[in-house]
Amino acid sequence: MLISWIQKTTLLDYPWKISCIIFTAGCNLRCIYCHNWDFVLPEKIKEIKNFIPEEIFFNFLKNKIWILDWVVICGWEPTLQKNLVKFCGKIKDLWFLVKLDTNWQNPRILKELLEKRLVDYIAMDIKWDYENLQNLLWINYLKDDYFESIKIIKNSQIDYEFRTTLVKNYHNLADFEKVVKQIDWSKKYFLQNYKWWNTLVPDFDWKSFLNNELIDFKNIALKYVESCNIRF
Repeated sequence: MLISWIQKTTLLDYPWKISCIIFTAGCNLRCIYCHNWDFVLPEKIKEIKNFIPEEIFFNFLKNKIWILDWVVICGWEPTLQKNLVKFCGKIKDLWFLVKLDTNWQNPRILKELLEKRLVDYIAMDIKWDYENLQNLLWINYLKDDYFESIKIIKNSQIDYEFRTTLVKNYHNLADFEKVVKQIDWSKKYFLQNYKWWNTLVPDFDWKSFLNNELIDFKNIALKYVESCNIRF
């Protein structure tokens, strides 16, 4: 596992539960507004000399057994890591709950993790409706993988969420209904407001939405999902 850094404690992922977060390196998307791109591009990753060894991470966990409840595995894109399944198994052996943050590009790994009961919560990004994704990602992707991952997560027996980061001048109310129709009848959906910072495309200058504008997106989403909340 290429562990770039560890956030030792957070209360943001689960109310009244303490989690730690590990950030893996590398991603198979190229979102033009990504502000973590230093750990996305292969040429940048090769320059990094101080990845955190797994041994150090698990020693940290063993010392936090009575403090932490969850381990959140995110990144960039954790399913790129070759030993992710084994890694999650070692975390579960220590009796921690595991949350995985992911995109849709590896449904086979998602299915394996669920079949082996190695994750307890999955959060998947829904960037926009499928037909308009190319303008945002700048890469080729598989439609079958996109909808297969959504299906796997919705049909799983664990808790999950889908989430969309909204960017003004790219996302709009007129097309938003297409987005939530992709995940209709989902349990939880979160809207996150874009905040500019160190983007992959240096001259990217799209803006954030106002709070009242986010409410309009939420009202549309509630026609199709059980719950929708905004992370401001």
